[in-house]
Amino acid sequence: MIKSLQISNFALLKNVSIDFTDGFTVVSGETGAGKSIMLDALSLLLGKRVERFSTEENTPKSIIEGIFKVDKSKQGFFIENDLDFEEETLVRREIISNGKSRAFINDTPVLLNVLTAFGKQIIEIHAQHQSVLLKEESAQFILLDELAKSEKELEKYRYELQKYSELKLELNLIKKSGSLSESELEFLNFQLDELTATNLVADEKEELEKQILLLENVDGIANVISESEQLLGSEQGVFSELVAIKKSLQAFDSFDDLLERIESVLIELNDINAELLDINSKLESDPQQLQVCNNRLDTINNILQKHRKQFIVELIDLKDEIEQKIQISTSFDEQILVKKDAIEKQYKVLKDSADILDVSRRKVLPNINSKIEKHLKNLGMPYAQFEVSLYKTDNFNQFGNTTITFLFSANKGSAMQAVSKVASGGELSRLMLAIKYLTAESSKVNALVFDEIDTGVSGEIASLMGDMMREISSKNQLIAISHLPQIASKAKVHLKVVKKVKSGTTISDVKVLNNEQRVEEIAKLLSGKEITNAAFENAKVLLNQ
Repeated sequence: MIKSLQISNFALLKNVSIDFTDGFTVVSGETGAGKSIMLDALSLLLGKRVERFSTEENTPKSIIEGIFKVDKSKQGFFIENDLDFEEETLVRREIISNGKSRAFINDTPVLLNVLTAFGKQIIEIHAQHQSVLLKEESAQFILLDELAKSEKELEKYRYELQKYSELKLELNLIKKSGSLSESELEFLNFQLDELTATNLVADEKEELEKQILLLENVDGIANVISESEQLLGSEQGVFSELVAIKKSLQAFDSFDDLLERIESVLIELNDINAELLDINSKLESDPQQLQVCNNRLDTINNILQKHRKQFIVELIDLKDEIEQKIQISTSFDEQILVKKDAIEKQYKVLKDSADILDVSRRKVLPNINSKIEKHLKNLGMPYAQFEVSLYKTDNFNQFGNTTITFLFSANKGSAMQAVSKVASGGELSRLMLAIKYLTAESSKVNALVFDEIDTGVSGEIASLMGDMMREISSKNQLIAISHLPQIASKAKVHLKVVKKVKSGTTISDVKVLNNEQRVEEIAKLLSGKEITNAAFENAKVLLNQ
């Protein structure tokens, strides 16, 4: 559950601190007061991407912090992501004016995908548009798989679907490349023979250039070596002078460190002298070898220029590519048959995987249908009918080889039709709440946030929805944004988002209402700005129910 939320410099929320409790918390406030901003801040804290943000350079960075009570069953997530596990976990997100952000869990920097994964384990946010998503097939499949606990079967199916799709793509590529004509094949074989005969070696060009440079400058190099030997080894050379310096310094203990360094220099100079002698011993003017090297370099440069390449490794890659083309062409029919056989086998594996997924889903359908109908009856729809309908198809997509339809009827004697065709706004809200009640029973998260899930209802129906929310909150922390007094009166804690002007700037704040303030707020929700005595009395009655 969420224990507290601290918001700094986020839109109208400049410095807001909110403490949450378990059970049912309702949040109310006038339109535009900042309720959605508060929800946006919570969504950002739990991994939502920053879509629009201030571009003013002087805008202070936004900081959103939350403390979440985490049970030990979530320890695996912390171990997997190399995070310290704390039963009261601190999550922080900092967002600067250009929209860039940093995130932390227990003061350890984390990537956005880790933050999102944490949020999915802790809290579920039902935004205003999600009731509309009930009309979309993908959203219906997601809900069904959540209720059926068929995530593993879906993951396995998608793995097999990816393999199947890759095999089909490979077949198309083979067909697209096709077999080569005789003239094309003859030309490729000519190129391959030429490249093979050249005996290409990756670093040969560079080695040849070094060898040619040496052979072309034998006399000059010999002179340099001779001069160097004279400077190093003559009676007045570097060696002799350093030895003399060494002897002079040996008379005094205070030069021990310098003597070690001089000794190191003498050893290094001996190595240099030995290497020069070795090079000198190998120096030999060889015009014939020079010609051989030049001819080989010309051959390599010509073939590089011919194929418009800069490096020998590119020619080697070209040779491999030509070999592959020739091989594909000569074994074209055979490859087609092999790939088709692999596709046929993978199709059977995919179909079996889809069938397992389908069985897992269908197993829970009677229970889902009956429970949702029961909850809808409790929400003032005594004749409601609901059914999740699955139809097998020949097509495979991300959710299997079935189509899904949520069928619904609110009135007695009316045939069930797709939710998208018959459900009104209020009916859709009640249906969504019934589904959320069902998912809350089996969900791994222990906190729910509803953003105006009560849209389109009022009066007795709103009261019934409030009762159901209170029932959900007995097992899961529930935070609901609502304008309805019947729902607000059912909450354990009532928060109000208020907007005010401070130092010439409009800001929003969130405050906890005491009992008297709750009566006033519910009365206001009942009658509007001008609160009547009847509204006050009605508010007291609602709170005491």
